[in-house]
Amino acid sequence: MDQKRMLLALALSVGLMWLWIMFFGDKPQEQPVTSTTAPQSQASKAPAAAGTPQVSAPASPSAAAPAVPTASPAGAETLVEVRTPLYTAVFTSRGGGVKTVILQDYYNQPEQKGGHFAVLDLGENDPASLAVNLTKLDPKLSARNFTPSADKLEVSSGSKQLVFTTTVAGVKVDKVYTFKAGSYAWELNLRLTNQSGKKLELQPSIALVEMKKRAESAAYAFTGIQYSKAGRYEEMSAGDLDDNPKDTGDISYLGLSIPYFLGAVAPLEPQGQAPPKRFVVGGEKGELMLATLVEPLMALEPGATRETGYMIFYGPKDLKVLEPLGHNLDQSVDFGWFDVIAKPFLIAMNLIFDFIGNYGIAIIIVTLITKLIFWPLTRKSYKSMKEMQKLQPHVKRLREKFKDDKQRMNQEIMQLYKTYKVNPAGGCLPMLVQIPVFIAFYKVLGNAIELRHAPFMLWINDLSAPDRLSIGIQIPYVGDGIPVLTLLMGASMFLQQKMTPTTGDPTQAKMMMMMPVVFTVMFINFPSGLVLYWLVNNLMSIGQQYYTNRSKS
Repeated sequence: MDQKRMLLALALSVGLMWLWIMFFGDKPQEQPVTSTTAPQSQASKAPAAAGTPQVSAPASPSAAAPAVPTASPAGAETLVEVRTPLYTAVFTSRGGGVKTVILQDYYNQPEQKGGHFAVLDLGENDPASLAVNLTKLDPKLSARNFTPSADKLEVSSGSKQLVFTTTVAGVKVDKVYTFKAGSYAWELNLRLTNQSGKKLELQPSIALVEMKKRAESAAYAFTGIQYSKAGRYEEMSAGDLDDNPKDTGDISYLGLSIPYFLGAVAPLEPQGQAPPKRFVVGGEKGELMLATLVEPLMALEPGATRETGYMIFYGPKDLKVLEPLGHNLDQSVDFGWFDVIAKPFLIAMNLIFDFIGNYGIAIIIVTLITKLIFWPLTRKSYKSMKEMQKLQPHVKRLREKFKDDKQRMNQEIMQLYKTYKVNPAGGCLPMLVQIPVFIAFYKVLGNAIELRHAPFMLWINDLSAPDRLSIGIQIPYVGDGIPVLTLLMGASMFLQQKMTPTTGDPTQAKMMMMMPVVFTVMFINFPSGLVLYWLVNNLMSIGQQYYTNRSKS
């Protein structure tokens, strides 16, 4: 009975960890951006870029509206650079969309190295993000050339506007961007004026575009489409986009998420007006991920003008940044099923960091607090294992006595436990309670932007990356450097196993002594912040085991 229970516990532990590896993978380094500043505005000699891929979203998500053939767009592409203290964005006249957004306060490598990080970095021939199409009128509006109001914009204080204008099929289209110096969010006002002399029925849509290669670097964080429908968080993973998933409802924001960062569009409703039902359409084209927000059909009388407003966000997935913006954007910082546990951990770490200024120390303090909370349960577990150890000679005799009658043997062993008031599961159940806490910590350390490139001490300059003490030699599976922190964690786990009361079964003892090796191998490519948590937790457990083993109670 004991051996089977230990084998099951071992299998579940190893299986759980391997499932985490399968789902989250090893974390590769982020791809550096080749340039640290956006290009100056200039006329491109390259052929006209293809329009933003448009998935026609009709009045109902199951019916497809026919595309209206249009002539190929003509004219040279013009790039417009917008600089603010927080970011530099490069817009294109092709569709009046954005091609590049480079964040001034974030870098590709720790210690502010590798150039500024580009949350959006589309290629020369890629369609732009935030391109608008008009289903039923011109579904390829995003490929047409707009006229920009300026060739460069500097927003050092206050706010400034950039306008892109074109006319298609008798409809004047103005895309009015308003930028604020101190915010990652800006506004887009889509203004449609009917100059055709007849009544029109239009259905605007706006598309977000992102490179699929960003999904490959999503070792722990969700990558794909995130949105809020009727106040509930929803998502479409990057792997699902080839099926062109659709949804409809009260959409307060639509975003394309990459590790630690987000590009999003949030409809701005007129005051006092209930939000209409909008459509969300996911898709992919080549190396691109697409997220399209489709407005309901709108009637436009001759000479009339209709305006639709959006808040645009390109920046960090930081609760302190997202919560003031509203539109449920803070839901994009999602830790899955363990969100209710993970967010308090993150809040606690941020509070401690505000006083100490080191997230490594913050992780240690939060780990100590968590260990103290679970101290009674853990102590109960250790005491239960000690009681089980005392009964092993009796269990051994019963097994010998009833070795030919398994049913009777099990009955006698259970009666022995009942007589001495020992719960055979008592050593395991308190530990199981802590599994959600560990997973929640895992999610926080792999998703929270606060840990991205956050230094600890000595060689550990990025708590979101595996720890490596560089020795200038490539080691198979490990890479450049020695995982010192991980090896210390393995050693602490080995010491903990040596101190843990055993059942006396040599097979079980050998298997349990293998666990530190297995966990060390699996933790090699985990974030150093998670390894630090596990190491501190082990050291606390060793201290508690020592105290329990010496205690007479």
